[in-house]
Amino acid sequence: MTHVLALLVTALLIIPARADSQGWPPEAVEVLGRFVGEWETHTRIRQHSVPPREFEARGKGAGQRTLEGHYVEFRSWTVPPGQAELQIMTYDVMAGRYRQWVFDSDGYRHQADGRWERTSSTLKWEGTAEGNSFVIEDRWVSPDRLEWTLRRMDGKGRRLQTIEGVLTRVRREE
Repeated sequence: MTHVLALLVTALLIIPARADSQGWPPEAVEVLGRFVGEWETHTRIRQHSVPPREFEARGKGAGQRTLEGHYVEFRSWTVPPGQAELQIMTYDVMAGRYRQWVFDSDGYRHQADGRWERTSSTLKWEGTAEGNSFVIEDRWVSPDRLEWTLRRMDGKGRRLQTIEGVLTRVRREE
């Protein structure tokens, strides 16, 4: 009997922790849970090109836990319809980092690594896509308001694009 118990304890020690709400640190569960609910969105996109261009869009978004709580899925779309985005986020227990994948209706996609900055209530994502680097800062100014900024730079560090957005929660998950 002690051999069976010893084998069970050894197996539990070498099996990596599952990336779900039971294996995540409590802070990771809380941080990603902030995205859950229904949202109104407002976005301003500035292209730093010649000539510079600026666009604004309004829309809606919805965040939910999915795949047994291993991921948070956030979908957003413009109103009127025309653009849509799918964002998938998780916490990588082994790396101690947040992970994000984004896909949009124009075919754009990226992958990013994130870290939570508790003092500023900011989830900061960094990655590369299409040969350019980007930084996204998701800053929670209240439980129901997220202000975010994306800065995209070319290989020489020149700013190509700045996107600023606001998400305002209109309904929490039941």
